Amino acid sequence: MAPDGEIRVTETARRRSDRILAPVRIRVIGNDMHGVSFGEETITVSFNQQGARISLTHSLLPDDVVLIMNLENEIEEEFRVVGVFQQVFGDRREWGVEALNPESKIWGVTFSKPAEGIQPKVLIECAACKKAAQSPLSTIEYDVLLSTGLISRHCDRCGEHTRWKPSEQPITAELIASSVKSLSKGGEQRRTRRLKLVMRIRVRNAWGVADIAQTRDVSKAGLCFVSALRYNISDMVYITLPFADNQAPIETPAKIVWTADSSVGRFYGVCYQK
Repeated sequence: MAPDGEIRVTETARRRSDRILAPVRIRVIGNDMHGVSFGEETITVSFNQQGARISLTHSLLPDDVVLIMNLENEIEEEFRVVGVFQQVFGDRREWGVEALNPESKIWGVTFSKPAEGIQPKVLIECAACKKAAQSPLSTIEYDVLLSTGLISRHCDRCGEHTRWKPSEQPITAELIASSVKSLSKGGEQRRTRRLKLVMRIRVRNAWGVADIAQTRDVSKAGLCFVSALRYNISDMVYITLPFADNQAPIETPAKIVWTADSSVGRFYGVCYQK
């Protein structure tokens, strides 16, 4: 870091993976900053293998997980919210999201493999407990940090995800060693997270009978919903998520893989079918 606090890194490091400035039509499903579920069709501002910069009217919470579907190829993946870039106009803002599965083909592009040893490392610290870490950053994390000075990361000392900012603490051998350990734990945390969403969906069975149900949680592989109707394990159903009365339905085939009774109805677990 420069003496004036500015984060500096070589231009080679900043271009360590191809960045494409292109408006790809996407659908984003998640919870807004008030915990209310939403589904919004929008576009990317830019993207690369590590993540994307997207435009939304809904406000997000850093470190939340959202589902993004490329509406051109219908590939859906999970992304972690790194932070906000800027307000564009009205309620629309640009957000940085990091791919939880960087090897995905969601963008329909083959990215060149980044050269080793050029990933930018920045000394950052937890804004809550002041724990410092010399950490390699993904492209989207680095861009958000340059833009706003804050990113969201897991802090093993706080035991939760917190805001991190550039640090001016001296780099020591102990700090470097603890950084490696903390990054490993943070990566494990992200892989085990699930997206809790309560929203309306339409479920249609193979005979054309449709039901408006409610989700409990969703993932790129499937979802859990509650319904008063009866379905059997191995039944094929067709899911429209999210469902709105004024939108043309986009159905995804799925199979019922488990069921369970509850006081509010019957829960069904479904796995998407290709």
